[in-house]
Amino acid sequence: MKPRSLSRRTFLRAAGVGICLPALPSLLPRGARAGSDPATKRFVALFFPNGTTMRQDWQLGGSGSSYTMGSAHDALLPFQNRLSMFRNLDGDYGGAPDHSRGTASFLTGAPISDQNTPQVDVSIDQVIAQQLDPPTPIRSLHLGPTPYSAGPPSDTGWPSGYNTYISWSSPTAPNAPLESAQVAFDQIYVPGGSDPAMADARRRRRQSVLDHTLDQIDTISPRLGSEDALKLDEYLTAVREVEASLQNGDTEPGCTDGATAPGTGLSFPEHTRAMLDVVALALRCDATRIVTYSMDYGFGNKDFTFLGLGSHKHHNLSHSGNTPEIVAAHRGIVQWYMEQLAYFLGLLQAVDESSGTLLDNSIVYMGSDVGDGWSHSHADLPAILAGGGAGALSPGRLIDASGSSYDSVLLALAHAMDAPVPGFSGATTPFGGL
Repeated sequence: MKPRSLSRRTFLRAAGVGICLPALPSLLPRGARAGSDPATKRFVALFFPNGTTMRQDWQLGGSGSSYTMGSAHDALLPFQNRLSMFRNLDGDYGGAPDHSRGTASFLTGAPISDQNTPQVDVSIDQVIAQQLDPPTPIRSLHLGPTPYSAGPPSDTGWPSGYNTYISWSSPTAPNAPLESAQVAFDQIYVPGGSDPAMADARRRRRQSVLDHTLDQIDTISPRLGSEDALKLDEYLTAVREVEASLQNGDTEPGCTDGATAPGTGLSFPEHTRAMLDVVALALRCDATRIVTYSMDYGFGNKDFTFLGLGSHKHHNLSHSGNTPEIVAAHRGIVQWYMEQLAYFLGLLQAVDESSGTLLDNSIVYMGSDVGDGWSHSHADLPAILAGGGAGALSPGRLIDASGSSYDSVLLALAHAMDAPVPGFSGATTPFGGL
């Protein structure tokens, strides 16, 4: 039997529901428990729009491990030794439409030219997926923000797809992001496209997916050691908490008139936290190892009134002038996105795996479509690399990318994920020193 066939992940299946569990060595045959499997690596790409606030929130100082962050990064300070930030990382394809070009090249490193049909090139997450062919229920997971009522934003004269899609399986085949946290949750816990009517009925009755597997959980619990029993309890608690938060956004049981699709009752900030929770659960139970999440789309114009800094929409605000009030409001938005990253890193850091934490074994790459929202510059892009990549990364540094191409950084991410492709986009040599 090949070592790969001995999975450290377990599925409980009942009544059309599949519950994926985290690695529980106690369930393995005794001879297999002593074996040291290589750490499982995960790749997550997070995108936020409109860049920085005229460089007044992304002031990186120092060098190497003795670097300082900007005023938008307070929430990330506890993770400074678990992440690296880039200086002088320039996008390769500038020019109008700036947001479309920056979003389309975020994971592809490729230019755009077709103003009728969105097409770019294969993205690095899909290169990794093709190379690794991970044995997970979901090959790769792609998520997006709360829907825009008039459809995703678009630059004048260019299709909105360039701002919407960051993952591409081929130059003409984008991976459309899920905009419902509830649907994303169901993809993980109702694998294989189980009956949507059953899932809907379960949600309306406020039933948990765990309710269908209690007997199976009771069966395996006596076989667990104390450490695995605690791990299982923490995991199931997290599943139920995420599920409950999603149910709170649904319509009331029995409501039919004006009913909305699952998850659309969540506000933008609630939706963002729910999506990050879902991603962490998906990685934790090995439902997928590759995730892309547009926290908002390129050219994004979400309403950030909830921050209490005035009634502002993001893209509009980024071009509203340079008064202290405007700058402070835009800086507050960038800071909010950094707080979401810190929240996500905390979720990963809290999960203990046999080879370290989930953050230790992950590669989290976060970036934006432009460097500066006011000028639309693609120079010195805001980019953050977090996690240890199971030893492939050396976090805790300011990385100077002067003279290196953006494509070479994407190629280096693939190599760090053990997908040593000879080249990507315009790069044949991976960026050194991640």
